Amino acid sequence: MDSYRDGAKEPGLHGFPAELTLALDAGGTFLKGAILMNGQVVPGSFICRPSNSQASADIVIKGIAAVCVELLDYFITASRPLCPEDRVQIGFAFPGPFDYNSGTAHLQGVGKYDNLYRLSVHDLLQAQFRRLQISSPGIVADCLASAGIKFGNDAAMFGLGTSLRFPGQRLICITLGTGVGSVFVADKQMITSMEGLPKSGMLYNEPYGDDIVDNQFGRRGILRMAASEGIAIENADVADLAAAAEQGSEEALRLFHIYGTKLGDMLLPYAAAFKPDHIVLGGQISASFPLWETSFRQALGSSYAPTLALPDAISDVFRGIHMLFGTIQTDPQNNF
Repeated sequence: MDSYRDGAKEPGLHGFPAELTLALDAGGTFLKGAILMNGQVVPGSFICRPSNSQASADIVIKGIAAVCVELLDYFITASRPLCPEDRVQIGFAFPGPFDYNSGTAHLQGVGKYDNLYRLSVHDLLQAQFRRLQISSPGIVADCLASAGIKFGNDAAMFGLGTSLRFPGQRLICITLGTGVGSVFVADKQMITSMEGLPKSGMLYNEPYGDDIVDNQFGRRGILRMAASEGIAIENADVADLAAAAEQGSEEALRLFHIYGTKLGDMLLPYAAAFKPDHIVLGGQISASFPLWETSFRQALGSSYAPTLALPDAISDVFRGIHMLFGTIQTDPQNNF
């Protein structure tokens, strides 16, 4: 007989009941999502949709809700029907500034989600799911309306997810993209109170040179560095500069040598204080790591730790989002 009707609680992908996490990475261009069952990404569930991050709050929220519906619909089609005992939860990797406890956005003037400024994404989503219960009644709408919703910093979710690759180890995780995200992780916990580290545990707002880290080592920083070095590649973005370096351009190679030296120099005091077992790099700029690995290592000297570049580690982000709902949480009182 059908195990769903029998109420059998089988282990594995098709077991009943299950913990289903809808994991969403809210980027400025794309909203990426997947569904995890009992902590494992359901094969084939990854989706990528335009985030419409500069649209009105109503359009943004409806778009997020639609992705949640799509993920549950996929699960029903690819795996099994939902049952009332399934625990559905929704987690987000969201860029800052953002109040992750209340689910309130504070982004302004950064080119994404400006129209959510000072609005509770948590409350707006719950209201949208209640409207779906009325307009599209059924178990999908019911599960979404009763789902727990949590938020985490996008770089922190990358770090937590990555920590599953290195159980029991100390990691410095840095995302290099439009800006710079970072998290210090020890034994799967985010470290936010340790002498020698930023109070927030994040590097983006730390001073370096004549600016802050976020402006020095993300896309803006590399392009500004290229301009200051007199490197003139027409309409060049970071990927173009990396391609030129790979093709042997001495100017571009010099640029990435300088970038690696400065990034290592910035990270040196934090690495010396934290003593990581590994440094893990994410974000699209980390794809250029082979171009600046040597200078980065030289700048860190004896504080260098084996470094891994994961430019497309969305599955790590999703697993980090799932960890928001477990016992592994930020511990502001840790003493690592």
